[in-house]
Amino acid sequence: MNTAWDEVQPNHIYQVFKSLPLTKEGNDGLLYLYQPIIGAQALALYYALLGDEEDSFENEFAHIDMLNALNIGLPDFLKARKQLEGMGLLSVFMKEDLEFGRMFLYRLEEPLHPCAFFKDETYSFLLWSVIGERKFNQMVERFKPKTLDISSYQEITRPFTEVYGSINEESFMRKTAKLEQVAQAYNMPQTTGIQLDATQIDWEFLVNLAEKKYISRANFTADFNHQLLLYQNLYGFDEMELVDLMTEAVSFVDGKVNEKELAKVVTRYTKQTPQKKMGIYVSEDAETRRFNTLRQSGFSEPDIELIQMSEATAPADFLQAIKQEKHSFVTDSETWLLKSLIEKSPLANSVINVLMHYVLVVQNNSALQASFVNRIATNWSEMGIKSPEDAIKHVRQLVKESKEAKEKRETQRTNYRKPIRKETLPDWVDNPVEEVEDSEKQAAINQRLQDYLRRKEGEK
Repeated sequence: MNTAWDEVQPNHIYQVFKSLPLTKEGNDGLLYLYQPIIGAQALALYYALLGDEEDSFENEFAHIDMLNALNIGLPDFLKARKQLEGMGLLSVFMKEDLEFGRMFLYRLEEPLHPCAFFKDETYSFLLWSVIGERKFNQMVERFKPKTLDISSYQEITRPFTEVYGSINEESFMRKTAKLEQVAQAYNMPQTTGIQLDATQIDWEFLVNLAEKKYISRANFTADFNHQLLLYQNLYGFDEMELVDLMTEAVSFVDGKVNEKELAKVVTRYTKQTPQKKMGIYVSEDAETRRFNTLRQSGFSEPDIELIQMSEATAPADFLQAIKQEKHSFVTDSETWLLKSLIEKSPLANSVINVLMHYVLVVQNNSALQASFVNRIATNWSEMGIKSPEDAIKHVRQLVKESKEAKEKRETQRTNYRKPIRKETLPDWVDNPVEEVEDSEKQAAINQRLQDYLRRKEGEK
């Protein structure tokens, strides 16, 4: 497994760049909105890098000096750096230099303006889940734009032309090329979160189908397409289903889709109707070969059934199936959490499904707790877990190590000997329960999940 030393070392050189000074709004956002999410060390790292960027005497720095300044080790530094990256506050670039070896360029990004922060549902949810509803409401009120009652006034503001006269059009045309060049120099690079795979939707087919339903082509901006991709990843909608949803939120006057209304339609639809299974067609021969390969690799039949279900089912439907079999329901906070995982984490949907299965079925938790699930997701992301079989194999290894550590401690207590060394495991592993190796119980659970998904598929 890769360590912090594999990514960066104390003697590596770095430079820092920020296109514009940090604004007051950006600073307020860092302190009150980002800091609860990223933590104190990541906030300190941002300000330390900002100080390096403003240094007028040096433009190259060694990581060892940063570690000493923050009084942290390399693993903590890398963790803080990744927290900044994950929240869109830092972009990292690397090159191999013949003389100096590996070198880094850290580009500090401007924090979202508080208004933009609260308009983004994912950022708002992350903050809410960390500080709680009462404090969240305080922050909403603190940064809410001020309003002014002018109903009793009459506006008498003078227009530009009345005060300064008309612009000399001939002179303006002569300077247009230069003015465009100046404007181009002020174009700011847009920072984005994790990108969704746009190839999952046939956009030409989608737009053509939408136009037949009187939905304007002008709707399909980059932001709107990103939202559609999120719905597709989260719920497994195909192009025809997306268009059907849009028809419930479109104005037939101008063909414009109301995005807020569309979000309500999606929420209402997903609570009433289960989504279809996701995935591409795989031939029976290919499935058989993969089944045999997994079996030869030591996976049990319940394991393989879980792998197949996780790859064939949309995360929202998978979560709904588990909750149904536990005689429970999907809470709003779990829907928020699942949306955030799909949009922000690099984990595949099938791996997210296994993660939910681990938390709700194997560990028998009643609900997905944001802090607990995010710790697991972060750990799996850093380990590079790409497939459901990798996730299951990792869980099996953790269970094995946990049992060995427990047996070792019991042996030491029996022999009245003080433990020499305590085995360390990720903090989200809390004595996994025995069900993880109970193949018969696992098979029964998988069968109930499959039956539920088949019943719901037949109702569509």
